[in-house]
Amino acid sequence: MIRQLQRLLRPIPALGQGTLALAIYAHPNGGEFDLTEAAESGYEGVACVDDAARGALLYTEIWNAYGFPWAREAAEGLLRFTCAMQMPDGAFANFAAGWDGRLQLDTPTSRPGGGPWQARAMHALARAATVFGSGLYVDAFEAGIPALSEPTPHLDISAVRALAMLEYSRATNTRLAGERAVAWSEAIFDARIGDVLPDQAGREDVHLWGHLQEAALARVGATFGRDHLVQAAARSADALLAPAVESAFAGPRSLAFDVSSTIANLDAVARATEDTRYTELATSARAWFDGRNAAGQPVYDRQRGLVRDGIDGSRVSENSGAESNIEGGLALINTLPWDAIEGDLTASR
Repeated sequence: MIRQLQRLLRPIPALGQGTLALAIYAHPNGGEFDLTEAAESGYEGVACVDDAARGALLYTEIWNAYGFPWAREAAEGLLRFTCAMQMPDGAFANFAAGWDGRLQLDTPTSRPGGGPWQARAMHALARAATVFGSGLYVDAFEAGIPALSEPTPHLDISAVRALAMLEYSRATNTRLAGERAVAWSEAIFDARIGDVLPDQAGREDVHLWGHLQEAALARVGATFGRDHLVQAAARSADALLAPAVESAFAGPRSLAFDVSSTIANLDAVARATEDTRYTELATSARAWFDGRNAAGQPVYDRQRGLVRDGIDGSRVSENSGAESNIEGGLALINTLPWDAIEGDLTASR
């Protein structure tokens, strides 16, 4: 998956020296992949903040854990792209319309300040401030707080906001950031339906992709001594996440993003509660990538270094775009053979 992400990385010098972005989609063509644009809501673009921010988080974690220079180069290149997509009022546009650096401002999926990409951009900047300590990331984060704070009915977005503010409070010891992380987590807590932390207040339907409510409540609760938040996260993990893992994410469709979000939640609950049952569930969830899934086949092609774009029914997709490989990396980061990966990447340069 790291090898595939390296294949998808592209420079955008028009947005600044060292700026990198990730091609969104990759469709097979013989033994190679054709890179294609996003066009689900009319023409959208070639690269997006949604992917760049999550990719920056992944590469930042690789650098922080292993110190590989290529990981820092990729992380900071993607962070430059993220910062370049920030408007003067602090809101982030989502799509670059072309590799020439043109911004896409004409579609609903790219409007400045859109909830998902605003929250993910801010989360990446906060983590970068912790790991790299650059004033650039702090300034960009501070500028983005008003747009981040716009009301939203989407509690999954609120969870990413809370995680961003929690990370920023750790990076800067800013009291207001911690208070906002707690406030957004309490709002998620107040909206629970039975034991489940929903994606919207009053709605029982939950999608697992991008669902990080359990992680937010577990981490914020553990940090600020709100045990009721930790316990709510654990109950939701039992009611919502454990059945999904036990069923091997059975359903009409399953994505790496579903699985990685579930793993992030279970890992956070395991740390906050010190209950190894959640660690064991996370381990079972990771097996989805190697064939414990509806298709009974690997989604992670270890030989080629790529993650496929999910499972439809019992069929594994042949495509392998940015999101699947980012989320696969985040899910498996602590289990990958880094010496071999480093050797492969070094040999290919």
